[in-house]
Amino acid sequence: MKKYKAAIIGLGPSGLAVNKLIYGNKDDEIIAFENINIHKRDNYFGFWLTDWMKPYEGLIEKKWNKWEINNKNLKIVHTDNNYPYCVISFKTWKDFCLSTKNNLHLVSKKVKTYHPVKNYYKIITEDNIEYFAEKIYDSRSKKEKNNELIQHFLGINIKTTSNTFNDKQLTLMHFTEDNNLLHFIYLLPFSHNRALVESTVFSKEVLNDDWYRDKIKKYLKQKSINEFKEFSYEKGVIPMFFSAEKIQNDPNIFNIGLRGGACKPSTGYAFSFLIKQIQLLKNKNKNNVNVHHFIERKMDKVFINYLKNNNENGSSFMKLAKNLNGTEFQKFMMGQSSLLTKLKIIKSMPKTPFIRALFN
Repeated sequence: MKKYKAAIIGLGPSGLAVNKLIYGNKDDEIIAFENINIHKRDNYFGFWLTDWMKPYEGLIEKKWNKWEINNKNLKIVHTDNNYPYCVISFKTWKDFCLSTKNNLHLVSKKVKTYHPVKNYYKIITEDNIEYFAEKIYDSRSKKEKNNELIQHFLGINIKTTSNTFNDKQLTLMHFTEDNNLLHFIYLLPFSHNRALVESTVFSKEVLNDDWYRDKIKKYLKQKSINEFKEFSYEKGVIPMFFSAEKIQNDPNIFNIGLRGGACKPSTGYAFSFLIKQIQLLKNKNKNNVNVHHFIERKMDKVFINYLKNNNENGSSFMKLAKNLNGTEFQKFMMGQSSLLTKLKIIKSMPKTPFIRALFN
């Protein structure tokens, strides 16, 4: 019977981080289960640069010190010269995390179940094959839940024939007017003629691909971009609720990623928080860590309750952005806002709906 030092269930960004940050400098044999071909995946992860992400600054593909939030009536531009908005591709993160001293065995199967046997775990895959490991890092999570909001999106990577984009400034949110859902366009200009253009929705159900594509084409037409070449696309779902599983009593079972509550549900930012989670697990002698402070979690829940019970067209986001400067805004998005910034956020929100949301 072969027994691995650890088993990683799900080799997304958090599972990859476990391989690199916790076991990368050891001679251990690790097993990972992932039924999706990770070598074909190449989406982007966006985040503002924070202290915990600075060790990976060399992996960043592009930085922006300016970003805008707008609708048809108003444009707000923020600047932060010390903490830029950044992107890392999944491919770059994957290659970095697989370049390790350890021996990683990848199994392209789903895990059906696992349970303890003496001082290790028996892992059973969907084809009833058994594997054995001393520790479990489980990143499986539910991204959709009845009556809960989700952030869902489809983006296309395009190239134009002319100098179309200002690659010094990204569009974080361009709000459109849509009935009964919150929709915005997200634009990352990598160069003067190459960009990721993404259609994002906050609602309770995923839409068909054509819906997002139509919104993207309409936005590009408004920018006088009628001809472009699409060379890849990405889509996904991010839960707008805390999807953390119960804390495991077993000290050798670790819930990681969304399953471990790493995502900030009010914003959908997950990647950098997943990395922070694995860093904390490495440095603490326990199987559970709090990535987000209590007050941040409470404010997220109130804001999400407000979104669930009110037809929001982006006006609250616009007002919030208007009342904060660039540094305050990025710190709020990354869960690092000061008490003063929190008070500014509360002041900028519509009072009666938010009071109702507080008690829902």
